[in-house]
Amino acid sequence: MPDFRVRPQQVEMSQFIAERLILPEHQRIAVVEAPTGVGKTLAYLAGAIDIALTQKKVLVISTATVNLQQQLLHKDLPEFARATGKEIKFIQAKGRRRYLCPSKLTSVVDDNQQDLSFDVDSKYQKAKQRARAKDLFQQWDKGRWDGDRDSRTDTIEPALWSQISTDSEGCAGKSCSKYHRCPYYAVRKEMATAQVIIANHDLVLSDADLGGGLVLPNPEEVLFIFDEAHNLPQKALDHAAKALNFTKLYQTTETADSVLKKLTKALVHRQHDFGFMLMELRRDLPGVITLLQQLETMLLSDDLVKDVVAGKLSEPRIYWQSPLVKAMITPCQGLLQRANIIYKHYKVFAQWLKDGIETQQVPQRVAEVLLPQVGTVQNIFGYLIDFMGLFLDEDKPNIPPNVRWLSYEKFAKTNTLVVNAGPMTAAYFLESSLWNRAYGAVLTSATLRGLGLFQRFRSDCGLKRFNESHFLAVESPFDYQQQATLSLPEMKSLPNDNFDDWQQELIKKIPNIINQNEATLVLFTSKKVMDTVYQQLPTGLASLILLQGDSLSPKNMLAEHIKRIKAGKGSIIFGMDRFAEGVDLPGNLCSHVVITKLPFPVFTRPIEQAKQEWILRSGGQPFVSLSLPAVSIKLIQACGRLLRKETDSGRITILDRRLLTKAYGKQLLEHLPNYKIL
Repeated sequence: MPDFRVRPQQVEMSQFIAERLILPEHQRIAVVEAPTGVGKTLAYLAGAIDIALTQKKVLVISTATVNLQQQLLHKDLPEFARATGKEIKFIQAKGRRRYLCPSKLTSVVDDNQQDLSFDVDSKYQKAKQRARAKDLFQQWDKGRWDGDRDSRTDTIEPALWSQISTDSEGCAGKSCSKYHRCPYYAVRKEMATAQVIIANHDLVLSDADLGGGLVLPNPEEVLFIFDEAHNLPQKALDHAAKALNFTKLYQTTETADSVLKKLTKALVHRQHDFGFMLMELRRDLPGVITLLQQLETMLLSDDLVKDVVAGKLSEPRIYWQSPLVKAMITPCQGLLQRANIIYKHYKVFAQWLKDGIETQQVPQRVAEVLLPQVGTVQNIFGYLIDFMGLFLDEDKPNIPPNVRWLSYEKFAKTNTLVVNAGPMTAAYFLESSLWNRAYGAVLTSATLRGLGLFQRFRSDCGLKRFNESHFLAVESPFDYQQQATLSLPEMKSLPNDNFDDWQQELIKKIPNIINQNEATLVLFTSKKVMDTVYQQLPTGLASLILLQGDSLSPKNMLAEHIKRIKAGKGSIIFGMDRFAEGVDLPGNLCSHVVITKLPFPVFTRPIEQAKQEWILRSGGQPFVSLSLPAVSIKLIQACGRLLRKETDSGRITILDRRLLTKAYGKQLLEHLPNYKIL
C-alpha cells in the first residue's frame, strides 16, 4: 500500500479482533478503543475479512458520519482489496427512502386532477411541483440520474421527495411494473452478492428495530463492525423511543377510512373473505378518533399540558403514579386494542393487493396507488402498538422505568401535542436485537473509555455479560511529548464561578494567544459566548475568523479554511460541538486548538434527567457516573483535532483553570494523552 508503515498498535488491534471472532456463538464481540493514528480501518478489515469470507457471512461496516462512509467506499476498501489481492465486492446500503420510487413519481407526473380550490398560491405550488417531478422523471428515464437522492448536486424539496419515495409497506416489490428499473432494487440486487456492505448506524438500528433482515441481511448472517461506536448508545436510544402524535394519527385514520372504500372495489374478488374485517374496521376506525379526542380533551384540560402548549414548558416528564397518566391508561388500552385489529387487517389487505397483481385480478396501476396508502396505515398503527408497549409498561421496583414526557411540535404545517415514551437505556434493545443475534460484532472508536474505564460504554451498550477479555485499549503511535504542548494559561476567573468576568477574560486572552499566520481551531460550548467573543475582538483578527452559524455551512467553512491555508494565509475557525469531533485537518491545516471551556454535557432531555434520578435513587452520584466520563470523552475528542498523523505537531490551549483547581480537573488531565504541559 502506498505510504504504509507498520504500527504495532494496528497489528495488536487486528489480532485481537481475529481472536475474538473465532470464539463460540454469542461470544464473538470485540470492543477496541484505538486513538487517532493507529489506522483503525485497516486493522478491523484485516482482522475480520477472512473470517467473514470463510464463514460466508456479510461484513457490514456501520459508521456515524457520511465522510467516513465515503472514505471507506472510495479509498480504504479499494486500496485494501488491491493490496491483498482479494476479490471483495462492496456496496453502500441506504434506506429505501433515499431512493426514488419510479411508480410514485409516475403517479405525481400523471396526476391530472383539476385543483378546484380558489387558493392561487396552492395551485401555483402544485403546478411547480408537477413540473419539477416531470423534470426528475426525464432525467431518470434517460439514464442521466440513478435515482439516488444523495447523488444529486441540487436539492429536492422534502414535500416532493416524500411523494416520490416510499418505505417497505408502500412498495409493491416484484409485482410493481417498474420493479426491473427500480433504483432501490438495483442496489438490493447488488447487495445480494456483496461481501462487504457499508451502512450507517441509523440504518442498522432501524433495520434491527423492525426485526432485522428488511434492508440488510438477517443479523445471524452478519459480522458487524461499528466504527465511531461512541455514538451508538445515543443513536439507539433515539430509535428505541416512540411517540403518539395526535395530528398524525387523525390523518392516518382518515387515510385508512378513505382507502377502505377503494379497497372494497379493488378487492371485489375477495369480498366473501372480508365481511367480518369490514365490520370490525367500520367499528374501530371511528373508535380510534373518539378515543383520540377523549385523550386530547383530557390532556388539554390539564395545567401542565396548558403550559406546554403555551410554550412555558418544554418536554416535561409525566410519571406512572401521577393522576394524569392514571387517567390516560384506559383510553390508551382502548387505542392499543383497536390499533392491533387495524394493523392486522391492513397487513392482510397489502398481501391481497400484491397477490392480486400476480394473479391479474387487481389492475397494476390500481394496486400501485393503493399499496403506499395501505402501507402507511400499517406502518403508523404498528408504530402506535410499539408506543403503547412502552407507555403502558408499569414501573417496577429495582428496574429502570420507562420515561414518559410531553412535547408540542410542528407537524404538517400545524402544531400538535405529542406524548413520548422511551426506555431509560438502550442496553436491552441493543442486546436483544443485535448482540444476541449477530454472527459477531466489533465496536471501535478513538474514545470509548471515560476516565480510563469502559464501564459507562459497556452498560449503555448492553455489553455487561462480556468480561474484560472482550475489551482492548491500544496505545497511540504518537510521541505526544515531542509532538504537542498543552498550555494552561493563567486565568483569574472560572466559568462556573464568575461567568461574566471569565467571558471578558476570554475576549482579552484570545488575541494574545493566537498566531494570525497559522491554522487555529477555537472550540466553544455555547453559541452565545462564541458570538459575544467574536463581536468584541479587534477587527484585524475578526476578519480571519470563520464563524459557525454565519453565512457558510460547516462543510464550506472547512473548504474555505483549507483554501486559505494552502494559499499561505492564516485562518481561524470558531466552532462548537460539530468541530470538536470527526473533523480531520492534518499537517499545517490545524496547528493550534483552543478549548475555551470544559465541554460538560448539559443533561436537559427527559431520558437524561430520568437517568440522573435513577442513579441518585440507587445511591450513586450522577456527576461521577454520567458527567465526568462524558466530559472526559468530549475533551479527548476535542484535543484529538490537533494530531492526525505521526508527522503532525502543534499546541493545545485550554482556557478553563478548573483542570488545575478542582479535584476532578486533575482526573481529567491524567486521562488526556501525555502532552508536554506548559
